[in-house]
Amino acid sequence: MNDNVSEARRALLPGTSHASFAANVSTAVREQLRRAESAALGGRADHGFDILRDTRAGGTPLADDDRIALAEMTSLLTRWGAPGPAPWEFLDELAAACHTPRARGAVFLAQARAARGKAMAEYGTRALFEFTAAGDIGGQALALSRMSFPADAGLSPSYRRELARRALALAKRSGEPWIIALVAGMLAACETYQGRKRAPGRWRQAASLLPADLDAVTGEVAALNYLNWALTCVYFGDYPTALEAVARGRVVGRGPWVNKFAAVEALVRHRTGHLDVAREQAAVARAGTAPGIRELGTAVAAAVTFETARRLPYDDLETVVTVAYATSPPCGATAAATLAYIRHARREPRPARGLPPILRKAREAEHHFGWEDALLALTEIAPDAARDEAAAMSRFWSPSPRAAAIRSVVEGHLAGKRGWAALVEGADALAAMGEPITAGRAYHAAARVAPSPTERTHARDRAAELFTTAGADRSLATLARDRFLHGGLLHVPDNQRHQVNAGLTPRERDVAVLAAQGFTAVEIADRLGITVGTARNYVLNVRRKFGSVPKRRLALVLGMVGDVH
Repeated sequence: MNDNVSEARRALLPGTSHASFAANVSTAVREQLRRAESAALGGRADHGFDILRDTRAGGTPLADDDRIALAEMTSLLTRWGAPGPAPWEFLDELAAACHTPRARGAVFLAQARAARGKAMAEYGTRALFEFTAAGDIGGQALALSRMSFPADAGLSPSYRRELARRALALAKRSGEPWIIALVAGMLAACETYQGRKRAPGRWRQAASLLPADLDAVTGEVAALNYLNWALTCVYFGDYPTALEAVARGRVVGRGPWVNKFAAVEALVRHRTGHLDVAREQAAVARAGTAPGIRELGTAVAAAVTFETARRLPYDDLETVVTVAYATSPPCGATAAATLAYIRHARREPRPARGLPPILRKAREAEHHFGWEDALLALTEIAPDAARDEAAAMSRFWSPSPRAAAIRSVVEGHLAGKRGWAALVEGADALAAMGEPITAGRAYHAAARVAPSPTERTHARDRAAELFTTAGADRSLATLARDRFLHGGLLHVPDNQRHQVNAGLTPRERDVAVLAAQGFTAVEIADRLGITVGTARNYVLNVRRKFGSVPKRRLALVLGMVGDVH
């Protein structure tokens, strides 16, 4: 890994690496930029933005290069967590005050880099118009690359890919390393979502174009490429390379990039069955302030808790899924799958209800990448509903090794008793790439449809071995309790045993636990996915069995005193 980091420190392109269109920034503005950056690195992106806004309002005359520098730093702080509409209004004011088309293009480009969805393409189009008028080839390249990426910009996948390629050709003509690196990353992103086999190689090349000794703005380019290279490898199933990209990215990333790379490592460690490390890295990610990173960490933490905790918390993860999807559609799909597994374990009605919308979004955006976890969870939890979704997604499968393995498992589930061979094939592939929990679930499913007792025993034992190695206690307990597989031969983990029901049905216990924590019937209904009337009926059933028991006493009866505050 040290050799990899050393390689990351060497620039592969000659020329300046400073990622800015501002060539001559005044000394006074440069000092304020330094102060704003320091504030943001300390977790106060909002205070950093206040410094920038005060700089413009201070009465000192600003040149266009000063305005560009302020816009680029504002864009950076917005991505680092500066909240609300104020930064966008500030950027609009800076663009309106610029005197030259090149300066206006640079400000519009700064807005495009901080924007999402259609806004990214809209600001990219404005920037392209201004850079074209100024004859700035590098600016045109960056604007075109921004226009190529958003899937909801009304452009076909082939045309977006063509825009990205034209942008890269222009970037190379500009000779600016940071422009080439950023545009190469946009082409890699375009090809990733279109399911191109060469996408990981594109990311590796794009990530290696800049040295490690960078200022914050230029480091943002390098760190972004490393982060996306790592995520691409995660969803291709290449976990060693994903960790390599994370290690390299940590060399160049500052501020919230610490939390972003922690989120990706947490995802890798959960996938590879290192749940303690995953929990630690998820905690680092949850401490971040950048948009979406806390939610990615929360999603991984929930996945770890699902496998290791006796009781599942009734946290509202729907918002986490929404924000995670807006930050990274693949991570959002994985978070939605985790939520579905939790709902299923809590016996909620329609536990997989959040998965079809995720798959529909992937189809509408023509994503050939990153939605596989959502379809797998839907297939495991609600196979009847999964049939139509699987058919609709059939032309969007990625050629990546992990997608091929997941597809085999999905097809095995849907084939019923004829699915044993496909399930084992997918499970073997997942185990070979170092993903024990997903592989173990596939072996468990294969054991249930195995054509002979010998093959059933082999699949069951392989699942138990993988779950035990990963510390996936809930999945191991589910396997041990599967009477169809003579589950009494396996030991149920201690933290999955002896749950006190105190004479209540499982659903009554769920309601009683929430009531003991002080939730109202309306809140209980919302958390369990049932109607308010049904929740009230369960509350009445609990009262009939226990009488007017204070919530502290009820908590004691249910063995959950430590959970009540």
